This record gives sequence, C-alpha cells and structure tokens, in this order.
Amino acid sequence: MGNGLRCGESRLGGVTLLECLITLAIVAILMSIGVPAYRDQLAAARARAGAQQLYAAMQYARSTAQLHGAVVTLCPVIDPSNPALKCAGHFGQNLAAIKHSGEDSQLLRVWPPVAGVTVTNRTGSNWVTGTLRWNPQGVGRRNLTLSVCALGHNWSVITNRLGRPRLARDWGVCPPGVPR
Repeated sequence: MGNGLRCGESRLGGVTLLECLITLAIVAILMSIGVPAYRDQLAAARARAGAQQLYAAMQYARSTAQLHGAVVTLCPVIDPSNPALKCAGHFGQNLAAIKHSGEDSQLLRVWPPVAGVTVTNRTGSNWVTGTLRWNPQGVGRRNLTLSVCALGHNWSVITNRLGRPRLARDWGVCPPGVPR
C-alpha cells in the first residue's frame, strides 16, 4: 500500500534530544544575562520609590501644617497600630504625620516602609532618628538629608531650614556592606 513513506520515516515531526539541549542552553545563557540586569533595575526603582515616598510624606506634613495652621510632626514609629503612638525608631521604618493642637495630638497618616531600601544620613554612617517638625506657616527647623539606598542605588531627600524638601540622585552615600 502506498502511503508515501519510506522505511524508517514517520509523519510525526519532533525534536531530538540534541535540539532540546541546545535550546535549553541558549535560554540559560540569555537568563544569566537578563536576570542580573533586571535585579539592578529593580533596585534602582526601589531606591527611587523610597525617596519619593519620603518626599511625599514631607510635602504632606508641610502642607497640612500650613492648611490647618498647626504644628505637624513627621516621625518614625515602630508600631503604628498602638493607640499610644510614640515616635521611635529610624526613618527607614513606618512614618507617621501627627498634628499638634495645644495638648492634643492627632494621627493624620502612616506610611509603611518601602521593602528593600535603607534610609541613612548623607554619609551612610547612621540611621536617621528623631523628628521633623513644621510650624503653622510650614517652616521647618533644620537642614536634613535622608539618603535612600537599594543595592548601591542612591536617591536623597534634602530638606532645607524652611522645611522645603527636594529630591536629588546620587547626593548621598550608601552604607558600607550594601553592594551594587
């Protein structure tokens, strides 16, 4: 009977083991090139996101102070769910904006930390602790640089004495031991 096939031939086409291994080797090579680049890009995005969140928190606190004519504090908090909210920790943790009216304090907003970033002083030598405070006119009390790092990528949030924050790339130093 004539089916058009010779002895040893088949209509089903497939891949040989050698073709499959070559394809897997090419995929492995491409992945070894692409994954580190993706990791580096992700770290750069995390550093920028962390800095933008700090910047937004500072802008929020400053504008709220001006809008309500009250003193507003931005500070790190360890446990924002605790009713007896206490400023403690460093700026790489939860941040809380607190409005002060006489003896009363009102929690305005809490920002969770951005995963994978560290927040230190400009030289990368210490965690930044304490509080930032804006008076009813939105004026701050001190200059401060918060250096936000993720795998060697750096963004800084710089606040001047008037309380106005700004963002700068590579203005600070990432802590030692944080590889790029």
